[in-house]
Amino acid sequence: MSYDPRLLYERIFHSLLQGPSLSLEELARALHVSPRTIQNTVFAVAGRKFRDLREELLLMRLRSAIVSEPAAAIKELSSEIGYKSPRSFARAIRRACGVSPEQLRALIASEMVGSKP
Repeated sequence: MSYDPRLLYERIFHSLLQGPSLSLEELARALHVSPRTIQNTVFAVAGRKFRDLREELLLMRLRSAIVSEPAAAIKELSSEIGYKSPRSFARAIRRACGVSPEQLRALIASEMVGSKP
């Protein structure tokens, strides 16, 4: 089957933006392509691995959620971002940036305070 890599990348990007907890296999089934096709497309278009793209979008969504709702519980944030369990959400955050969600929230809060005039 022939496809346009840029169009497929856009579909991958938007799918991950909506649900960064999607696994490679789940996304492949949803887009009706092989997992390897997704990996190759992401690398060809963006020059990075699928996992790196997914983690970047996860952190982007988390940052946005924390900025809009700084007092929200981690459990609420994990659900809002699309994770079924706070535990898997915490693992994803720790894998992506090396700190717990609570520590990341504190880092983001300190950045926000430091950037105010």
